Amino acid sequence: MAKASIVLPQRRRWMDYSELVLAGGLMWASFPDQDVWFLIFPAITLFVSVLDRSRAGRAAWYGLLFGLGFFLAHIWWATVSVGSYLPWFALAMAQAVFFALFGAAVALVRQIDAVRRSSLLYAMAIALLWVGVEQLRGRVPFSGFPWAYVAYTQVDSPLRTLAPWGSEVTIGFAVVTISVLIRRVFSLVPAHATGWIRRPIAAIIAGGIVLAPMALELPANAENGTLRVGIIQGNIELPANETFAQYLKVTGNHAATTLEALDQGMEADLIVWGENSLDRDPRTDPKAARILTGVAKQAGVPLVVGVIRYEDGARYNESIVWYPDGSVGDVYTKQLPVPFGEYIPFREYLSILSKETAKVSVDMLPGTQPGIMSLALQDGNLTAGIGICFEAAYEDVFAEATRLGGKFLMVPTNNSSFGYTAEATQQLQMVRLRAMSLSRSSMQVSTNGVSAIVRPNGSMRSVTGLYESAWRVEDIPLRSSLTFSAKYGEYLRYGVIFGAGLLFLAGAARTVARRGDIISR
Repeated sequence: MAKASIVLPQRRRWMDYSELVLAGGLMWASFPDQDVWFLIFPAITLFVSVLDRSRAGRAAWYGLLFGLGFFLAHIWWATVSVGSYLPWFALAMAQAVFFALFGAAVALVRQIDAVRRSSLLYAMAIALLWVGVEQLRGRVPFSGFPWAYVAYTQVDSPLRTLAPWGSEVTIGFAVVTISVLIRRVFSLVPAHATGWIRRPIAAIIAGGIVLAPMALELPANAENGTLRVGIIQGNIELPANETFAQYLKVTGNHAATTLEALDQGMEADLIVWGENSLDRDPRTDPKAARILTGVAKQAGVPLVVGVIRYEDGARYNESIVWYPDGSVGDVYTKQLPVPFGEYIPFREYLSILSKETAKVSVDMLPGTQPGIMSLALQDGNLTAGIGICFEAAYEDVFAEATRLGGKFLMVPTNNSSFGYTAEATQQLQMVRLRAMSLSRSSMQVSTNGVSAIVRPNGSMRSVTGLYESAWRVEDIPLRSSLTFSAKYGEYLRYGVIFGAGLLFLAGAARTVARRGDIISR
């Protein structure tokens, strides 16, 4: 008997680890570039089924392994960006810690009697924990890392219509609730032990959550007229650092692509270039200014271009409006520089990363103004919302812009340091979710790809490839109405963090009390 009792747990452990590997692989495949959105459901189902069989300590360990395996694959682009493996592993491990927290929380909350007895309450409790932990890791440490939210996988699924009603929180909550209900439907526990009627009820509820959003619509009509916008992808040849080192090479690429587009008949009210599309600041470099003014004059419309400004031993990532007469309009400075990518926190203490941190020799400082630009166009002034590169992952940046009058959204980005990886397409998922959640035409404009114009309902007519010169032009609808996500999304995001925290504490308290009862017996 003793030998059999040892063999059984060992077999179960191997089953647990096998399910974790499968769950991590399915979750990875639900994101770009595989982008099979429905695989997120079996991924979470398998992951939660493993946690269901584990106490808090082991559940935390399983969560750590699952999170680490998933993120090592999901952010492989970090190895290309920094050229080494230590920062990639450190970032993946930091994110895995949040999955460990989620795993422990699931094991604790399972001890609450009301939650344990109801399949729906249990599914909703796990969903609250998931989105709460997601929102927490999107904020800490530093500015957080809001990457790989499960809602991003659903930009082409029936759940996408929930975007205006809470964005990544509402969609993520629905995804996890459905997945946990599916886990209950296909549980290996005999039906007579849990009540046979619970399984069909769980299946009906899960199906209802999938089908109900189909009754909602994502509007794409114009409320304030239309704007004909052209986006320019001038390209940056690899290796990117060598291309940027050539004086006005990147600027010249974008100027040439714009002139080619104009020669081929492109007509636009506004032309947008990507982040770092200028390798010299035209406000201080006369030759760069002449090139830019020449292009703007030929186009006859303003250009929105990207440049790095150096000042007082620091640098600032900016997008500026450049007019045909050579004058400079509004300037937006990136509010959320990327820690370890654009600045080094606690630089003096991070000697272990000295080789990697040497690549970021000048820290980037944040801007202090909201992400809006006033554009003086031929038909009058127009307010646009803007966020640069990784800011696409922070909905608060764009929600604030819409509340301040932004009628469409721009995301200039530079993906040249990520090679032929999925980073750019992962980011485009975020831009599409922002378009749907805030009901605004949006565009990702990359120096080297991928670039796309997104309508307010999340649809796209065409997407450019990586490392090619390309341009697109389209009439986009302008909108001014504010969605629930725009008005109340920030409160909802903090609300789920608070709610998940209370649920965690309640689970911990019940676990301690239950153990006390066992000891007293």
